[in-house]
Amino acid sequence: MDDKIKAKLTNLNTWKRGLFMLLFGIFSGVAKFIVSLVAIFQFLTLLFKGEVNQAVIPFGQNLSTYIYQITLFLTFKTNEMPFPFIAFPDGTPASMANELNKENVANAETRMKSDEETVDPTDEDIKK
Repeated sequence: MDDKIKAKLTNLNTWKRGLFMLLFGIFSGVAKFIVSLVAIFQFLTLLFKGEVNQAVIPFGQNLSTYIYQITLFLTFKTNEMPFPFIAFPDGTPASMANELNKENVANAETRMKSDEETVDPTDEDIKK
């Protein structure tokens, strides 16, 4: 076996990442199940009381944000591991969305600048 391949296969950090990915994949499944239960509970509350339970809405939002954080970790968008390695989310993932939007805008501006053509004002076709 090639030494480079052997070194990659025996890299402890890669195997740790794989273990955490497996665990967070399981956590994500459990969290999605709980979100489904919250949705059913909210629907039944609406059905029988005519309004949703306002106390449960923030919990559903926080759980959804947690699933989002797990997804970012599992898809290698970030190396930051979600809860319990950081605080459990409180609210929307607005700060993450703002960072992604800034990055997308910067990439779009770079593409636009590279696509622009220099126009020669002395070009006879333009003068006509």
